[in-house]
Amino acid sequence: MKEIVDKIIEEGFECYIVGGYVRNYLLGYDSKDIDICTNAKVEDLIRIFGNAGKPNKQYYSYHIKEGEYTYDITSYRKELQYKKNKPVKLEYANDLKTDLLRRDFTINTFAIDSNGKLLDLLNAKEDLDNKIIKVVGNTKEKLTEDKTRIIRAIRFYCTLDFDLSDEILEFLKENGKMLNEIPKEYIRKELDKIFDSNGYDKFFELVKKYNLGKYLNIKFNEVYKAYDKYGIWAQIETTLPFSNSEKTVISYISNMVKKDSISTEELIIYSDTIIKNASYILNLNKEIKSFEELGKIHSIIELEITPREIAKYVEINNIKKLYKFIERKVMLGELENSNYRIKEYLETTNIGTILKEADYE
Repeated sequence: MKEIVDKIIEEGFECYIVGGYVRNYLLGYDSKDIDICTNAKVEDLIRIFGNAGKPNKQYYSYHIKEGEYTYDITSYRKELQYKKNKPVKLEYANDLKTDLLRRDFTINTFAIDSNGKLLDLLNAKEDLDNKIIKVVGNTKEKLTEDKTRIIRAIRFYCTLDFDLSDEILEFLKENGKMLNEIPKEYIRKELDKIFDSNGYDKFFELVKKYNLGKYLNIKFNEVYKAYDKYGIWAQIETTLPFSNSEKTVISYISNMVKKDSISTEELIIYSDTIIKNASYILNLNKEIKSFEELGKIHSIIELEITPREIAKYVEINNIKKLYKFIERKVMLGELENSNYRIKEYLETTNIGTILKEADYE
């Protein structure tokens, strides 16, 4: 990061690290996306970095990808006109402050120079310390020209556990319908981030309070704690876009929740994502953890059947007992140690009788 900044400065230009990376750094969060701004123009960046990255002359930017890090270098600019939530008329700006004034929220206007010194030209530190999301400039104007800022404000409110400014709350109250003008794919992406955080309770409270569900294309009643975002989606009705594989995962979780149980057969068949989400929602964590522990059963001999396979024949609390009983029968020469023979024995013998015998032993 410093190498990129220094390279631009060595060519006689100003250069700063800005935006979300600096905000996250100040909050103690890791970030792989780094925004850099400079008074160098795109042509200058092409000359400096050559083929190391990709220029985007339309947005006055140059993009470099190095490993897991991405660097978006953007020339100081003004955004004069928006269309469909994107700037369509831009011009170069002369200084850092002018560039910062075009940005969305004050907490995203910090800058760091090449020596690591923090610059706060718009008094963003006060809002960061007070944990408040506040728009740069006129709230209604900024949120109207680019409606994606509305859902971004809500996302920061949830994921950072900040408050929204009175102006943003008033805007939501009067103009929530503008969420309809954001592409569904973008809404889905932002909600994924919220649902993968610990702040989704705040999200659902806000949506209820301002009646935003119809504009976000979601319906819900009560939403319970889940393992990850798919467990949250399984508790919501929505027309937002999902891949076929995602729809399958969500529907399996939803079906288990509706029938209020997870069978041992489902424990064997379905992935951890499906089982863990259903168990969180149904508050069956202890039972599922007990099942997972069965995989660590100590065996004197190596049986040709696994605890997961045995789960098909008995309830969770009896799997270990049955497994150890089969182990003893094999060691005594009463049962052949083959997957086929053990399953044949379990399928042709009354399991209740076996368990009683196991208790006696």
